[in-house]
This record gives sequence, structure tokens and C-alpha cells, in this order.
Amino acid sequence: MRAFLLAAFVLAACAQPGGGADPASPPPHQQLSPLAQRILADNARLDAELSGEGVAAAGIGETADLGGGLTIRPLALIEDSRCAADVVCVWAGRLRLRALVAGEARELTLGEPLATPAGVVVLATAKPGAWSEWPESELGARPPYRFGFRRG
Repeated sequence: MRAFLLAAFVLAACAQPGGGADPASPPPHQQLSPLAQRILADNARLDAELSGEGVAAAGIGETADLGGGLTIRPLALIEDSRCAADVVCVWAGRLRLRALVAGEARELTLGEPLATPAGVVVLATAKPGAWSEWPESELGARPPYRFGFRRG
């Protein structure tokens, strides 16, 4: 499954305008380390979650609209203490986000429902995933956060 996601990600990058010359992608002749391959597969999975049915995505300063007056505008990342995917942790950690939710400043925690007058919202996913290391020489700079929201 991971190999399929990695192949889909690579093919999508090649189909981009400009011949796939995405500065965040490694040159095609470069052999990627196992860590870089795992991160690319994880990013492909998270991209699929962010564009999934019923999910509205936004980065810091952008607005996600779930309809019915339920809008979310991420303002700042408060905490990202999630356990890195490549280590063993005693505590799973969490990701907390300050956002305007239906016009009111609120705090959201990844995976936890938040009741609002416009309905329940869940911060369902966040990209990039948690990694103890980021092989910048292979993947470029760590991408900015993107958050996926859905009605709960």
C-alpha cells in the first residue's frame, strides 16, 4: 500500500507544469533514504485525508468552510508534541491549534470534537506528520502546516 502511495505521489509530481520540477521533490536520479521514502508515503496519505470527502483544509491564515456558517480560520499552532512516527514514545502527544471557529477564537485539539453554535467540528488531520528528523537535503524544507476539518 505504501509503495502504491509513493508511486502515485511521484507520478503526480511528474505531471505538474514545468516537467515536474518541484523544488521540494528530490531529483529523479537521487536514491532516497528509507526515512525520506516513509515521509513521502506519509505525506501522500495525509494529502488524501486533506482532500477527502467532507474535509475542508486550510493553512494558517486561510479559511476552511464546512457550510452552514461553520468556518474555521487557523491562527496559530499552539503545540505539536505528537510522538514522531519513527520513534517509540511513552505518551502519544497532541496537536493544539488556535483558530477562529464560526467567528469566535477557540482552541482545537487533533481528533477531539468541539461544539459550536454552528455545529460540532473536529480537527481531523494535520500535515506534515510528526517526524523526529526531516531529511532536508533529500526533501527540501519541511512544508507549512495544513489542517483538515470535518463536521463531528
